[in-house]
Amino acid sequence: MQALQGLLIFAVALLCAHSFPVLSSYHPFTLFELTFKGVVQRVYRPKHTKNYQFLSGILAFSLPILTLLTLALGLSMLAFHPQWLGGLVLYLCLDTQTATRTKRIATLLKQGQKATARQLLSTIVAREVDTLSSIGIAKACIDSTAMRTIRHYYLVIVFYLIAGPIAALTYKLLLLCNHAWRTEIKPNSAFIKPLSGLLNVLEWLPVRGFVLIMAFSLNYKKVRHYLKHYARFFYQKNSGWILCLFAANLHIQLGGPCLYHGERFKKMRVGSERHPEPNDLIALLALLKRIQVFSGLLLVLTWVLSLIVMQLLSIK
Repeated sequence: MQALQGLLIFAVALLCAHSFPVLSSYHPFTLFELTFKGVVQRVYRPKHTKNYQFLSGILAFSLPILTLLTLALGLSMLAFHPQWLGGLVLYLCLDTQTATRTKRIATLLKQGQKATARQLLSTIVAREVDTLSSIGIAKACIDSTAMRTIRHYYLVIVFYLIAGPIAALTYKLLLLCNHAWRTEIKPNSAFIKPLSGLLNVLEWLPVRGFVLIMAFSLNYKKVRHYLKHYARFFYQKNSGWILCLFAANLHIQLGGPCLYHGERFKKMRVGSERHPEPNDLIALLALLKRIQVFSGLLLVLTWVLSLIVMQLLSIK
């Protein structure tokens, strides 16, 4: 009975996330992200020593997140139906608007409205976009859409299924804090290293497991080749694995140098094929739809097998 209720809650949360997404202007996580920005603006001191920045960075993200998690745990203990409250948490944590923004950017690029496309892109990336060409906008959009979809949708689901709603909420808050801080400070700052390091550890196994499983249903040989030659040398290995999956299946080049707060950061290019074009954004959405269908079928199959195993164990 509990397994059926858990499946129902999970299915309802997914259905609501896709059918009735909360607009960013009304989303509670928008307030959390603004809070994280306010924290870094008040606490970050670029002229202080690296050790001071490292310690202040740990306190700056851990204290607000622990406070929010404590409130969430308190509400769950007072709730009459904590399982459904967990479903609400999953619903709020899932980002299903990325594909809509990507489709809009593709339309703007086809119409030659690069300025508007840059403005829309700036709302979802931390890098500077003012000088990007049409190719640069397409590449940055594909990079961001691929990584954001995997992290803010699939990995949130993974953490929810494995460790429950509090784990999913914790991971989501860490992602929001990381994005908020990267819009304010450089990605190589000692202040942000504790946060990015914690995220790297949490994502290490889920990212690799997800990419390998999806690769079996897509272009496995090419993905494996890209993982061997690019992922392990990428500046952020978890992101490298994600980009390898999409670059290999879209047959384009991803990654490359980026500008953050006026400074150019050299990042490895993933793939040796052509640069992305606006049409590749539509191809990306089609690829994401295939991944969504395959992952959905995989979840259903896993649930059916788990029920069969539980039934056999109960008979014995």
